[in-house]
Amino acid sequence: MSLGAKLNELRLRKGESLQQTADAIDVTKTHVWELEKGKSANPSAELLRKLASHFGVTVDFLIDPTREGITADDEAMVFYRDLKSLDERDQETVRRMMEVLKGKKE
Repeated sequence: MSLGAKLNELRLRKGESLQQTADAIDVTKTHVWELEKGKSANPSAELLRKLASHFGVTVDFLIDPTREGITADDEAMVFYRDLKSLDERDQETVRRMMEVLKGKKE
């Protein structure tokens, strides 16, 4: 899967517009569009780091064309990074919710 296809999938999964993503990584909306469409073929290492951080994936995931789509492990990494960004009280709330949900499966 190409870098552009991965970026598009990540952006849509996050529910962001081109402009929201552009603002988050400090580039223009046009540049994000060009990346997604494959019209900007060589993004800088710094831009790749910003994109990876913003979407909660690794740079390796973004640039490895053999990796197809977002796996459950990738989603787990995104979830973990989102969880870490919460304050302690909210993290504890999520942990409790997970325990309740795990108990329903048993």
